[in-house]
Amino acid sequence: MITTQLFRNTAPLARVAAFLVALAVLLSACATGPASEDDIVVQRAQERWEAVTSRDLEKAYSYYSPGYRSAHSVIDYGVTMRTRKVQYISSEYMDHACEESRCTVRFLVGWRVIAPIPGMPKYDGKHIFEDTWVKTSGEWWFLPEN
Repeated sequence: MITTQLFRNTAPLARVAAFLVALAVLLSACATGPASEDDIVVQRAQERWEAVTSRDLEKAYSYYSPGYRSAHSVIDYGVTMRTRKVQYISSEYMDHACEESRCTVRFLVGWRVIAPIPGMPKYDGKHIFEDTWVKTSGEWWFLPEN
């Protein structure tokens, strides 16, 4: 008799719990709509800086505009990045501003210079970078200054 009463009392609770779970799933589905153009360019910019700071140069190169990649090979890019005295060690998204097919995305980038002067093993600093991104053929690409 007690067992029957226990199941009778928990059945409504189980239905309420199931309803709440279903409601949570539906609400989360509404919150994850298609990404906006701003979200897409910011995500690509973050991915590029993650590749640069982790020294995944092939991946970082893949975000450059088709025009840049037609004039500079991945080998040229890799040599340029590896022979720099400055190493990029961290990046933090700050903000962005977009106009139609052009965005400026700002990052606070940590950098390091190894042995900048005798007796100093390294020097760390931070700098704000303003990256330009352009939309070409439906895709966002990093456009370097030079």
